[in-house]
Amino acid sequence: MRDVSDHRVFRVQSLAMQDAEGKPRRDFTVFACPDWCNVMALTDARELVLIWQYRFGTDALSLEIPGGVLEPNEDPRAAARRELTEETGYDAPAFEDLCVVEPNPALQGNRCFTYLARGARLVGSTSFDENEECEVVLVPLDALPQLLDDGAITHALCRVGLETYLRRYGVSG
Repeated sequence: MRDVSDHRVFRVQSLAMQDAEGKPRRDFTVFACPDWCNVMALTDARELVLIWQYRFGTDALSLEIPGGVLEPNEDPRAAARRELTEETGYDAPAFEDLCVVEPNPALQGNRCFTYLARGARLVGSTSFDENEECEVVLVPLDALPQLLDDGAITHALCRVGLETYLRRYGVSG
């Protein structure tokens, strides 16, 4: 595998493939991305802590659960707590595993860890990254199925965590 280019949040790499007998096939291009995390935070008032965030790829605002990139050697759960606090000012006493997915295994080798944080409460102010700005929105948990059905939440990695929660716990969870 060789690096083709580095774009800060991902590297483009070329991978020379061989068949089972060792015969060269062709080169494949992949994206080397760090692991990511998301956190579904619920307040004691059964409100979901969401953010509106501008996304460069779609050139639009996106309604999402907080999350982001893991720093090198950072524990995914610690990253989820950090991202929740940075993006929303909220924290929670405990973070439970919700799901782990591979965002696009055809082109990427990274994972996205999603956690459930119950008892979230506002503990301070936000601390955005240099190219980040979010608006916090508290949404009643009962509204989540309709938000998903109406297409208000379109970010696939956020949807998979939220859908996992609904399948496992329902809106009464």
